[in-house]
Amino acid sequence: MTTAMTTKQTILYLPVVHAGYEDFLTRHADSDEILLLGRGFAEVFPKLAKDIRGLAPERAARHARLIVPGTEVRVLEPADLAAGAVRAGLVVLPDEEIMHLLAARPDFPDEAELRFESTFLRWDREWSRAGRPAGFDERISRAKLDRRFMTAARREAGRSSDWWRQVGAVAARDGEVLRVAHNHHHPTEYTPYIDGDPRNDFSRGVRTDLSTAIHAEASLVAGAAGEGTSLAGADLYVSTFPCPGCARLVVEAGFRACYFAGPYSMLDGEEILRAGGVELVWVDMTGDAGVPADGPTGSASN
Repeated sequence: MTTAMTTKQTILYLPVVHAGYEDFLTRHADSDEILLLGRGFAEVFPKLAKDIRGLAPERAARHARLIVPGTEVRVLEPADLAAGAVRAGLVVLPDEEIMHLLAARPDFPDEAELRFESTFLRWDREWSRAGRPAGFDERISRAKLDRRFMTAARREAGRSSDWWRQVGAVAARDGEVLRVAHNHHHPTEYTPYIDGDPRNDFSRGVRTDLSTAIHAEASLVAGAAGEGTSLAGADLYVSTFPCPGCARLVVEAGFRACYFAGPYSMLDGEEILRAGGVELVWVDMTGDAGVPADGPTGSASN
């Protein structure tokens, strides 16, 4: 319960109303007030202006008042923040990039006791990057050739213009590169930033076909097919573990092994690759400049 000595405010960006937001608002109905980011923050955080789902903040506030009828709900604008609308008490925020940037602003009170609550309400950069290591077939490689191909995959990933996830893929056989590819969008690289990303409306793993993107592995397989290059028996090097859709293409293309050095949040792809007889090999990139020392542990094979 909120005491006379301590105020509690909850601040969030509320672009839509769904069960997740309803639960979040209900949990914090004991707040002295709930503040929703207003239109002016689209100038402070330009990515908010690209959210085609976004309700008008005033309308979102009306919905919120129906969910927590006994709690004051109002719209917060940048000028209100500068005027001291956020007080030096307990401030609860979703653990999202936008909220961390908000709290880091110079006009946000230093005396506020911040509580970032880890709960998935919407996609942001950190949620999109989230993942956990896939398994591997008790084989870890530190072979120079494998590390060279993985470096090439990571370099290719850097060519992607995708805001959320950059992935590179390399197909190789007998020490020679057959083809490289990275994830991109159609009809142009910038389609999701102009028209909005259809993935915004779906949770992880739900209708992954509804996207303007073609993944690196799919682009690689399609490109090889277009030029008549067989990938049967080749090795695949990917900077991020394949999603289920790409895993099916990898199996159908006849790849011998999948070398990876990065996790992915949906690991059904691992089961698909194993069932298809594709060997899974973790490439240990530790020791390279700028490469994080994480991933599976065990004895390296050469």
